[in-house]
Amino acid sequence: MATRIILHIGVQKSGTTFLQQVLQANADALVKAGVRYPVSPDWARGKRTVANHEWASYGLLGAEFPWVSHDRASEEAASWQTLLDDVKSRPGTVLLSAEALSVIRTSAIHRLFDALGADDIEVVITARSLGSALPSLWQQHIRNGRTVSFETYLTGLAAEREKGRDHIETDRSAHLWRAFDLGGLARRWSDAGAARLSIITTPGTPPHLLWQRFAEAIGLPAFAEPPTMPADRAHTGLTAPETLILASMNAAIRQTSWSGQKADWIRQAVTARFQARPQRGNKIVTPPEWRERLAEWSEEDLVALQATPAQIVGDIEDLRYAPSAEATPPPTPEEIARAGAEAALALAAVALQETLIQRNIRRLRHRLTT
Repeated sequence: MATRIILHIGVQKSGTTFLQQVLQANADALVKAGVRYPVSPDWARGKRTVANHEWASYGLLGAEFPWVSHDRASEEAASWQTLLDDVKSRPGTVLLSAEALSVIRTSAIHRLFDALGADDIEVVITARSLGSALPSLWQQHIRNGRTVSFETYLTGLAAEREKGRDHIETDRSAHLWRAFDLGGLARRWSDAGAARLSIITTPGTPPHLLWQRFAEAIGLPAFAEPPTMPADRAHTGLTAPETLILASMNAAIRQTSWSGQKADWIRQAVTARFQARPQRGNKIVTPPEWRERLAEWSEEDLVALQATPAQIVGDIEDLRYAPSAEATPPPTPEEIARAGAEAALALAAVALQETLIQRNIRRLRHRLTT
């Protein structure tokens, strides 16, 4: 049985996939350093790009996650049991990473702790400022097929937050603020029984600094320079003009009879083309009329966070949102037009490739029948 369990619970858009890449690539070296990161043999099934333990957690907590159906939870029950058997198979320290755990409510945290059964469970949270996290979340929302504007997205978040702490803590649908209200997040896991809780501030760049802080938080400062380090950060986000184009494409796709699978395929082709071009336009920034509100939210959350037992690893100023730092101008019509042209080229390339394949199939059929 593992005598010490470290839970890395995200939050989303805070470098979790990058850290998981480092953990997976250095799993053997980590064992020698005294920390085991279980990598399931079937981790590559589905659309995952890196080994983590999120899907396994669905098998235990199921519909606690608003996006997980009862059928999906049943499908992952065996995955959870396999992971639990691995955790309990030998003594020492085990590290599990699943950013979705940042959204679960107190009752689900107790279920998780009871299932793991270890006396010493530490929680590690990676976090960004709201000024960085919310634009990144919105563009991910668009990449997932939505069409809502950033202003409308923020309006919805404001309405959710204004319902109060009790609503955030108890309503299953308030999962975003359960994760991104850092004070509430730290208090929830600490009160539930975490033996130790660390908040790692995400510096943005250079990425290896995030890993160094993570290594410190899990008690492996000597592993600050792992044998293998990914060359690039995972999950490069979309820029402002690219996100606007993709949102418009999503709206147009909704007017068709295409399947969800085909729509996802189109978005993936366009996104890949976007990320390969050298000049992509400016990043997404908070609309001017929302900046003071975000600054107020940020200050409220940091005050609440500093009142918890959480240890801050890194610079707490990384978590503070400063409206004066938002110097990036909005996308120009020319930038939007160039992004639109890239999207058109991406789809044209797919269509031309498909035409070529179809032509070759016809030629092959002709030869086989003559």
